[in-house]
Amino acid sequence: MSKMIWLGVPQVKGRIELRKPKAQYFGSVRFFKHLIISVMILMMTAPWVVVAQMAANREASRGGAEANDVGMAKANSDLAEMRDRYDEAVERADKADQEIIEMLVLMEQMEASLEKAYGLFDFESAYGYLHPQLRVDGPAEYIDSNGTVYLTFDDGPGPSTRAVLDILKRYDVKATFFVVGYTIPGREETLRRIVEEGHTIGIHTYSHVYREIYTSLEAYLDDFARASAIIEEVAGIKPNIFRFPGGSVNSYNERWGNAVISEMLGRGYRYYDWNVGSGDAATDTSTNEIFEAVIRQVHSNEYSVVLMHDGGGGRGQTVEALPMILDRLSGEGYRFDKLTNQVLPTVFAPTTYSRG
Repeated sequence: MSKMIWLGVPQVKGRIELRKPKAQYFGSVRFFKHLIISVMILMMTAPWVVVAQMAANREASRGGAEANDVGMAKANSDLAEMRDRYDEAVERADKADQEIIEMLVLMEQMEASLEKAYGLFDFESAYGYLHPQLRVDGPAEYIDSNGTVYLTFDDGPGPSTRAVLDILKRYDVKATFFVVGYTIPGREETLRRIVEEGHTIGIHTYSHVYREIYTSLEAYLDDFARASAIIEEVAGIKPNIFRFPGGSVNSYNERWGNAVISEMLGRGYRYYDWNVGSGDAATDTSTNEIFEAVIRQVHSNEYSVVLMHDGGGGRGQTVEALPMILDRLSGEGYRFDKLTNQVLPTVFAPTTYSRG
């Protein structure tokens, strides 16, 4: 078995941000529209000023009636001309409004095209045609997890899952369940209960058969898609995190491990190994051994992702050790939470060989 160490890898992909240039006011459509409106206001008020002035002149000198009549005729003529100009201005303004509307529509279309381009940038793979529904939104950022213990349970739902859920409910603690698809039929209510009680579900493949799922990238995607589909059908959620059977580094995935990781990250998924092993995978591990292993390793980490099991065999010792772990660590000031894709992933790194 390969020796492994733990490294924190952010798993964040780059993104190009396109910014719209700041619009210039002078010479823009908005500038000319404001200019047109100002002229229109001037044309509407000017005739009344002229009329008022002429009326004042007429009152001051009644003897110039004939001259005033000529002036009034001239004013009426000017007023008619101004009205014509006003109508033309309104027509031009309406046309400008229509042009602005068309420009806004064009901008919306351009933004939609940019969003599509972003999608192509974020995910470009020769295997993209395989199970295209396997895409999720990646995390925008990672949260501060210092002092947090993330309890995770693999291989369920199983015979011990309900007991684990009862304990977590009693302690008001949220956890994460990496479920195996083939165990769900017959335990649909248990899967739904995990979701209803606020825990996280992650994918742990459908078959959990190493020699099959790690034979190629296509084989892994086929199995993963099957697991995702049954979880979504039964529980009504689409998980966005997962865990490799055996961890991300194991003797079965030396050839295809890197390819699977790259593909799944490109589709938005995040995977989680662990930095605390409870040892409960071996059914002969005692309750005290599980308890001591977890406590010892948690004390060595800034934050901990604890591997435990609720399926894959009898897990009586795990159920017995769980309250002991919760009492001890909560008494020491640790807090418990469930994994989301905003938690910085814990991942393995090979020390003795390189995956191809």
